[in-house]
Amino acid sequence: MRDFAVDAMASDLADWKPEDFALFAKLLRVDQGQLISHKQSLADREAYFDEIKHSGDLFLDPDTGIATGRPSKEHLAPTEVAKLLGSGDRILAVYQHVRAMRVCDRVDAVCEVIQRASPSTHWCSYESGTVAMIFLATSPERLDAVRGHFSSLLGRHAGGRIRASRREV
Repeated sequence: MRDFAVDAMASDLADWKPEDFALFAKLLRVDQGQLISHKQSLADREAYFDEIKHSGDLFLDPDTGIATGRPSKEHLAPTEVAKLLGSGDRILAVYQHVRAMRVCDRVDAVCEVIQRASPSTHWCSYESGTVAMIFLATSPERLDAVRGHFSSLLGRHAGGRIRASRREV
């Protein structure tokens, strides 16, 4: 990851105290300076995302993940993903919760709506039994590095856990 930052995207962010931000950073093993701060709440989506001036790689931790239908404050909308990716060389990592369906089916549905909103977006995912981390970028080469890292880390366990968009070479 390059020039990495984190946005908690918590729907209850207004209730967070300094020690909550410190704990969040500690759990993610990042410096508190890497956390993006907001004055706007997720109730005003446009203003909230306009506050993200960071241009490097970004991890977003919405309460639920990326919406495939009408987004709520607990979701990230595919159009917001497209806006955050822009035309740069950023990797966007998004934590995706999954309920009542197979993780791979949810990841496929999420990535399909993202690619409709941003056709030049490529993806790879690291999936477990109930959640996934979805990595998005306009550069397939950047995602090749992510996929290679996790494949190397997991070795023989990578099959079925690491997947990528079919458009990538």
